[in-house]
Amino acid sequence: MDTSYENIKNLKESGLQPGTASVSERLQELSGNMDEINRVKRRYPMKITSYYLDLIKEKDDPIWRQAVPSVEELEDNFNLEDPLQEEEHTPVPYLVHKYPDRVLLLVSSKCAMYCRFCTRKRKVGRQEQIPMDDVFRAIDYIWDHSEVRDVVVSGGDPLMRSDSEIEAILERLRSIPHLDIIRIGTRMPCVQPSRITPRLVKMLKRYHPLFMNIHFNHPNEITPESSAALSLLADAGIPLGSQTVLLRGVNDDPQVMKELMHRLIKCRVKPYYIYQCDLVKGVDHFRTPVEVGMDIMKGLQGFTSGLCLPHFVIDGPGGKVPISPQYVKEVTPDQIVLTNFMNNLYSYPGVKKEGNRQISNKNVRKVGIALNLKKSVYGNERFDKYSEFDDLETANAIRLALENAGYEVVLLEADSDFIFSLKESDVDFVFNMAEGIHGESRESHVPAILEMFNIPYSGSGVLTQAITLNKSRKKEILDYYDIRTPNWQVFRSTNQKLNPALKFPLIVKPDAEGSSIGITNDSLVHDIVSLKKHVSKVLKDYDQPALVEEFVTGREFTVSLLGNPPKVLPIVEVNFDHLPAHIHRFDSWEAKWIFDNPESPVNPIICPAELRPKMKAQIEKVAKQTFEKLGCVDLARIDIRLDKDSNPHVLDVNALPGLMPDPKMNSRFPKSCYAAGMSYDEIILSILKSALKRYNLHLDPVEGRARGRGGRSRRTVPEVMHVSTDSQAEGSVQAPMP
Repeated sequence: MDTSYENIKNLKESGLQPGTASVSERLQELSGNMDEINRVKRRYPMKITSYYLDLIKEKDDPIWRQAVPSVEELEDNFNLEDPLQEEEHTPVPYLVHKYPDRVLLLVSSKCAMYCRFCTRKRKVGRQEQIPMDDVFRAIDYIWDHSEVRDVVVSGGDPLMRSDSEIEAILERLRSIPHLDIIRIGTRMPCVQPSRITPRLVKMLKRYHPLFMNIHFNHPNEITPESSAALSLLADAGIPLGSQTVLLRGVNDDPQVMKELMHRLIKCRVKPYYIYQCDLVKGVDHFRTPVEVGMDIMKGLQGFTSGLCLPHFVIDGPGGKVPISPQYVKEVTPDQIVLTNFMNNLYSYPGVKKEGNRQISNKNVRKVGIALNLKKSVYGNERFDKYSEFDDLETANAIRLALENAGYEVVLLEADSDFIFSLKESDVDFVFNMAEGIHGESRESHVPAILEMFNIPYSGSGVLTQAITLNKSRKKEILDYYDIRTPNWQVFRSTNQKLNPALKFPLIVKPDAEGSSIGITNDSLVHDIVSLKKHVSKVLKDYDQPALVEEFVTGREFTVSLLGNPPKVLPIVEVNFDHLPAHIHRFDSWEAKWIFDNPESPVNPIICPAELRPKMKAQIEKVAKQTFEKLGCVDLARIDIRLDKDSNPHVLDVNALPGLMPDPKMNSRFPKSCYAAGMSYDEIILSILKSALKRYNLHLDPVEGRARGRGGRSRRTVPEVMHVSTDSQAEGSVQAPMP
């Protein structure tokens, strides 16, 4: 072991280890309470140098936040252990090969200080120092791969190794003929500048071209000591570049960042990157909206020299992506969609806001269920007008599932008084089942209102709900993405001519209805006369365009998807063999509501469907593509039918599938969930969990249950809201359950 590393004793004065009374006493003095720090340390190790500790002026200042554990690290239910997927690009231990011509060589598992936002939080400080033999084996990989021309020596911190060990590593690397560039990534000039000694620098000079990536996040880190260390390195001809991480409460201010860039340039350090905070488990409290970084770059551009302009990047599984107009494809409150250097798309989730404050990890305690309850039809109303609405049994089953998990629940009828009920309810979240009451985009009305009031909700958003209800718009998108759907034409009058490319038999449907509403046995037509007759009926009775599509003759399936990304549940097949001869073999009103009921001697639903593996995979692939391209989230049900050549065609998409709890009712989404081994409560909580995760809201059913069943009072929830119960009124017909 090289004892020339004269400052190694200083590094032992860190992490509250033996002999660190001064560090411990200083932290106790600043924090006033070490219990919280010690609790976090048990999961995420702590280490801090005496030098860096002396830079802290007060608790929670920018230096404190970077070095001292916070209980917020234990509250991160959103991020990942390895968001950059380094483990998937590790062909040999301690080497990451993600880019074509460069690799990351990890030579140390230790740092002088364990930064609270570290990308490798999962690794650093959790093992003994990496054996040199393992480092040399990783270097052998570089020898064997002539495409590698650039290596970043990192860790942990490479300068935690002795001078002789560092030289042994550099000597082996420099002997590789095809290796042009060696870069060392270290935070020593910032957290322990005394490690940068004349002897170390003299040794490093022997291995040019050698660059050093250093790491400063705040102007207060530029001290006389760190400036002297940087001067030693710069005088040795080592180009210096600083990598800065954008951190909430540390440097998320244009003026602070500009001052940091100016001080770095004075120390002959080129600002290299500003990183958007990685999605690392335990660091979510440091994340800022991407727009903050963009504003900082605007604050630098034009207000300081080009020398002071770093690249603002997001580092993801596909590599670093500069955040600039040509790379940003879409920015929404939920995510920013980017292209990387290989033109691959991926997304970085946004940080939700409620008013001027973030709602990340907000506890959800009170949940509203938005729904339309069944009503009786009267007089001249269509017999199927309220068929999509939910019955009280379903509403109460969902309510009980949520209450059993500890949530306070209120039912919210999605009628003309919905806005007033919503404002009075004071709910944190809405479980959305509302079908809407008027118009071709009615399923999007409740999501639009919820977004207007900035209330998070389950299920797909405004645009997706509008599109999935509108069959023709939906089919246009499917056609665009080459997802098969039966050939079709929209009729807005009976005078339109049939497209000669369409071949009989044809099915005539209302363009914006679900649950087989308006699709009867007579909807299957075989000639022009029948076509015009049924188009006229749809135009008159449903007051909307008629969709006419070719009849696909093969087996019919419905595919339920749950979660984000979606998991395909056991596939349902609808069997029509039991139908009488005069009933056509498709999912008409008669087939769905008359011949499929609990009293029927034959159950037409087969779940899971009997499918060959290749066909099953093909159907699942089409369902997932449809879910993704239409922008569905949390849950959906997709109806698919095979043509004569067994090619799957998407018939319809329901982004608000029925959730009837009674298995005998053959509600297809719950049917698939039951076949997957889920209970009804698990179905509801899985939907809720998917939605809460999207919004980065706090989900803790056990904690919620404890609060719900403890001493806290709970408002009584009425079981019936605006429900007509007079099913015997003159001229009325009770609509079947959806």
